[in-house]
Amino acid sequence: MNKQELKIKICGMRNKENIQEILEFEPDFLGFIFYEKSSRYVSEAQMKEIIKLNFGETERVGVFVDETVEKILNYADKGFFDVVQLHGEETPEMVTALKEEGLEVIKVFSVDNGFDSKILNKYSEADYYLFDTKGKLPGGNGVKFNWDVLEKSKIKKPFFLSGGLGVEDLQIMSGFKSNNLYALDFNSKLETEPGLKDVEKVRTVIMNYE
Repeated sequence: MNKQELKIKICGMRNKENIQEILEFEPDFLGFIFYEKSSRYVSEAQMKEIIKLNFGETERVGVFVDETVEKILNYADKGFFDVVQLHGEETPEMVTALKEEGLEVIKVFSVDNGFDSKILNKYSEADYYLFDTKGKLPGGNGVKFNWDVLEKSKIKKPFFLSGGLGVEDLQIMSGFKSNNLYALDFNSKLETEPGLKDVEKVRTVIMNYE
């Protein structure tokens, strides 16, 4: 896949004015974290205001960590997100349950040098995989993992690449060897503070992949 075909996801959004600025660049996805322990947590009250913005073609991704199916469906019914991202230890059965309710599902896997790609077979019903760096937090650690692990794993499903991606990685990404790399997921490296994105850095990233 050449770089022009890659989708861009900007994750960890929570400030309405900042979101409005970022939407001007028409990212493919904006991620909203509904995990209370995250420094980028978005409350239900905040999200009710955020969804009043015109998202155009940009899809909203709802990020959950070991949440109940009931709460995820409740947030989906309120129009908080278009795609659900499971960023914890969710079971394959949970993926199936959400799919049966008509949701599009991204399943996240934390990667280190000991990552065993056989686990992916259990989650074959997910629409996409997302690979992030294994760290102290479920996400937003701002650290890269060894991408060779994925290149050797021969991933058979479209996937998002996450984990410490920044503007400085734009040239490196052109050498990433995987036919199923679908999207790049940016978060902490584009921030001025947790949940607040540097508009110029976001613009640079998105313009690079137009």
